[in-house]
Amino acid sequence: MVGFNSENRNAIDVKYICQICNLILRNPVQLDCGHRFCSSCLDTEFQASIACHQCQRVTSTNNTFYDRGIQNDMEKISINCYACCWSGLFKNYEEHLTKYHLNASHKSKIKNNIMFQLKLITEKFRELSTNLQILKAITQQLVNQSALYQLGTEEKIPSVENIHQNQTNVSAHNGILLWRINNIKDRSNNSESATSPPFYTSLDGYKLCVRLYFNGNDTDQSTYSSIFIVLMRGDYDAILDWPFNYQVIFCLYNLINQDNHIIESFQPDINLKAFQKPQSDMNVGCGISKFIPRTLFEQENNSFIHDDSIYIKVMIRKNPIANFILPYVMKIDLAWPIYIQEEIIQELIQRYPIQSFKLSLTFKSSTL
Repeated sequence: MVGFNSENRNAIDVKYICQICNLILRNPVQLDCGHRFCSSCLDTEFQASIACHQCQRVTSTNNTFYDRGIQNDMEKISINCYACCWSGLFKNYEEHLTKYHLNASHKSKIKNNIMFQLKLITEKFRELSTNLQILKAITQQLVNQSALYQLGTEEKIPSVENIHQNQTNVSAHNGILLWRINNIKDRSNNSESATSPPFYTSLDGYKLCVRLYFNGNDTDQSTYSSIFIVLMRGDYDAILDWPFNYQVIFCLYNLINQDNHIIESFQPDINLKAFQKPQSDMNVGCGISKFIPRTLFEQENNSFIHDDSIYIKVMIRKNPIANFILPYVMKIDLAWPIYIQEEIIQELIQRYPIQSFKLSLTFKSSTL
């Protein structure tokens, strides 16, 4: 049960006031430090020791004692009842409260319940305080890790960019070009031409590009689209063999039926200027005049065009591939590494006699 309330409580000497409930002392208990509190406020039944709420000095529960001296002094205090107009000495105040105000047993039950709830709240508060400290520590750790991760990411970005650039360089230096050409409908209608990005036969090899003329060259205009290989001036031309004499293979992918790719190849005529060492930025082009029927671009939903784009593969081969093997070569999964694709090509070549291999080569080409 907490201390006594009164109308004139603020006028009473502070030594008679419990610093826990802030009411007049009830059954005052003194600690080793000399401070006094209501016996019920200290809750000595549940604790082995008590820390003073004023000075924090710890007192063993066994060393606390009922302060009869201060109790005798308090009996002479003048009290004004907080609930009515009664005035009198403190020694008669408890009797007045019991008789005219809250029933003592009822009040005791309320007090016990309040103390129990207070104990639960205190324990929960301590638990939450502990968890809060843990969360603060975790938060700080995450902040630190985030800073390290950001720093590591910033350091890795250039490395990733370098890797991507290296991969791009490797893919453009193996004599193979996979070329996606967009806006086919507009380009075909406007009689435009398309030029591929440069690519190389090796890291220090021949530099080339490809041109697709949608309306064909001068002799076959408006009936076929023409495709040409163009030799470009490269950094290593001085140490390369001339004239250029590699097999050139073109394939327009049928995106639905792999048996219907449009495939053409030719072996360069080394007497043509197109295959001599470039004296300017690029030579004249040479290739296949009748590569794609122009009617193909006019067809709706045909199997060569997807999202208004076509896909052309160009292969430059030092060791030629027979024409009748090319349809099988163009079925090889493009997702496989280049070295695996090359192993499959070599297996295909070894299946056929040299005689038939040589006879299958064509020299179908033109210049522009």
